[in-house]
Amino acid sequence: MPDGSVDLSIAIVSYNTRVLMLDCLRAVFASGAEIQFEVIVVDNNSNDETVNAIRAHYPTVQIIVNHENRGFSKAVNQALSVSAGRYVLMLNSDTRLQKSALDRMVLCLDEDPEIGAVGCKQWTGDGQLYQSCFPFPSLRDHLIHASFFRTCAPAWQEALAAEQAIDCTRSQDVDWINGACLMVRTDLMNICSGLDEGYFMYFEDVDLCRAIHQHGFRIRHLADADIVHLIGKSGERDRDKLNIVWEFSRIRYVERHFPPLNRFIMKMWIAVGAFVRLAHRSSVTGVQQPASVYWSVVRRLWQRRVAEERPQMAEATVGR
Repeated sequence: MPDGSVDLSIAIVSYNTRVLMLDCLRAVFASGAEIQFEVIVVDNNSNDETVNAIRAHYPTVQIIVNHENRGFSKAVNQALSVSAGRYVLMLNSDTRLQKSALDRMVLCLDEDPEIGAVGCKQWTGDGQLYQSCFPFPSLRDHLIHASFFRTCAPAWQEALAAEQAIDCTRSQDVDWINGACLMVRTDLMNICSGLDEGYFMYFEDVDLCRAIHQHGFRIRHLADADIVHLIGKSGERDRDKLNIVWEFSRIRYVERHFPPLNRFIMKMWIAVGAFVRLAHRSSVTGVQQPASVYWSVVRRLWQRRVAEERPQMAEATVGR
């Protein structure tokens, strides 16, 4: 719990990202922050010597070692449970904090008690501005963003992205900010019961931002604070399996925030997508196994106990 002497707790989840993690920590400690901060790394059973490397190079970092891959949400909540900061920053291991970013984000929360969470401008590794804040997704958005559409109809995705683009060069209130770099009041995180652990990974940030708004707080995008985000590097494993986890999380989000008819439509759409994905992969690559795995998961979406099974199924899909 916050004790007032620490301004910020930085929570970083690790899963086989040793090199990225060390670079991330190097940037944190080189950011020139004047605030008092602590760093908590939660390692989800990495097998690449991440934990030993952190202990050797950054002995002041707190490390929580899990003996299984518990997913992003559970890991962040573990860090939250031992955090001492007034604020908590969720930070991906594939990010690089830039000078003064921490101080400016903390100052934003200090100066306006109505702001519950703040994010900053994100740049890709090749210097392109990355869209990191968005309006809350509608059912149409969910349908267009379905994973098979990303493969088979990228133009629709691009059109939707252009339609929803927010000017990230201007500080402003937004609906939600991606969890690669999101700072939240610790007391508010506890009021929201942390991240929803029903999300193994993906969509937990959208869900949290909804809860923050529902508790009467605003969410602020800060244009004068920057990070570099090496998009997707911390999850650069089997993309087909990650697509499955993505769909699980999407279904959970729709179940929590949309009426029954919309939930039914979304499940039907994913089922259709399984056939499209199967046909596309067979014709382009001749590889059918990922699609068959995808379809086996889709079938289970219709089972009555899927709400209870989903986190365990997602964990088994990603691996330990």
